[in-house]
Amino acid sequence: MEIYLMGFLALALAHFMALLSPGVDFFIILSNSSKYGKLSGVITSTGIAIANLVYILLALFGITLIKNNEFIFTIIKILGSVYLLYIGFLLLKSQKRDLFGEKIEKKKNKQDILKYFSMGFFSAILNPKNSIFYFTMFSISIQNSTPFFVQSFYAAWMFFAVLFWDIFIVYLVTNKKSKNFLDKHSNHIENISGFILFCIGSSILLNTIIT
Repeated sequence: MEIYLMGFLALALAHFMALLSPGVDFFIILSNSSKYGKLSGVITSTGIAIANLVYILLALFGITLIKNNEFIFTIIKILGSVYLLYIGFLLLKSQKRDLFGEKIEKKKNKQDILKYFSMGFFSAILNPKNSIFYFTMFSISIQNSTPFFVQSFYAAWMFFAVLFWDIFIVYLVTNKKSKNFLDKHSNHIENISGFILFCIGSSILLNTIIT
């Protein structure tokens, strides 16, 4: 059970560090929340989370199919570790940017709920980095002996982490004090996240090569 706990901790930490870094989804949430209010942001977040769930399930079943082939599984773990190192490096060298430079006036017209959902869903489903990222997450956290119910728990955790984090972002970007904090410290958050991802990737890579 301890080995599953370690795998879960590595997955949860790496996943959360990646969520902390503002990406395409963040700016979609920012735009919709600013224009149309909190509800539209929550619906957009739900669309993003569902799209992530699609990639999570594809990655889960993909890893399940090949995990019994030790050579291929080891190669994937090494590539996954290198990918984490790459993400960490990009975050470490990221420059400060103005997240809220453009003031967006709220529009009074109400748009269809399906449109908000679709904007979030297609933003995430059309981002190829998501498929690579989740395949990486499962490759570094799942062992040959990991039961399917444990893998399913990992998948559920990542789905709800994305959903609740994105909804939390909605409330942050619609609150003036929170916006000021994010604008001031977003670069530090990215750099710290990059360092942690770099450490996780290095640790998993060394452990994979040694064993």
